[in-house]
Amino acid sequence: MNILIVGASGLVGSHLVMACQQRGWNVVGTYHQFEQPHLKPLKITDADAVQALIRETQPQVVFLPAFRSNVDYCEQNPEETYQINVVGSLNVAKSCKEVDAKLVFYSSDYVFNGEAGPYREVDEPEPICVYGRQKLEVEQQIAQLMTNYLILRVTVVYGHEAQGKNFLIRLISTLQNGQMIRVPEDQVGSPTLVDDIAEASCRLIEAGVTGLFHVAGPDVMSRYEFSLTVAELLGLERDNILPVITSELEQLAKRPLKAGMVCDRLVETINWKLKGVVDALNHLKNSESLG
Repeated sequence: MNILIVGASGLVGSHLVMACQQRGWNVVGTYHQFEQPHLKPLKITDADAVQALIRETQPQVVFLPAFRSNVDYCEQNPEETYQINVVGSLNVAKSCKEVDAKLVFYSSDYVFNGEAGPYREVDEPEPICVYGRQKLEVEQQIAQLMTNYLILRVTVVYGHEAQGKNFLIRLISTLQNGQMIRVPEDQVGSPTLVDDIAEASCRLIEAGVTGLFHVAGPDVMSRYEFSLTVAELLGLERDNILPVITSELEQLAKRPLKAGMVCDRLVETINWKLKGVVDALNHLKNSESLG
């Protein structure tokens, strides 16, 4: 199977590369800013370049985890990030439709207002920040444009990452250096191991299904509870984790506070469950991806 991964140098993308290659699929990946060997440069804002690459590679499936995902940057720069996140994503979608490739787009629980989570696929979206509105617009446009797609909402994604940007890696680094870290105790979500997102994505492709799926870990907890669990399992100093409420962090973008997602539809479809936090952290610890 020919696979194209747009944004293969990022957290989700790099794990998709591994999961697809383990299945013997033929994988082409792209990067934008974080150059990696064996990946092709691509700006998704360049519609002609996107079209040329998809015509050249003739993929059956295009995974699209590429997105400007800094929530506060999106809030501060809505026009710039709209061109990347919405227009760029739709450039990929249109070219997928042209060659009849299945598009797998990665969305977020930020499409919800965070007042009544954890959420199911049937719950009504109501984003409260630019990032969430951009994700929802792409979801809606893809659903109008094509039928051969998967929209996978993910959240609080963590795991091994070459760039070291995700919350888990930054948390561990801060605690190992003996520094204090402020963590919100009122932001509740479903921490999700990135390895499991990649595996679930491939299993959905193998199942031949389309539509919207929530792909998240089974535990619903606050960022603070998650941080304490990490510290305990890795033998790091719990007292250096300071609980705060979100308003104290003075973040530019509003966060959905009571979020997280229910994944019953995913589990029923592929007969497989994502790992809870303790099992996932032990998996990372045993694979020497942490430390």
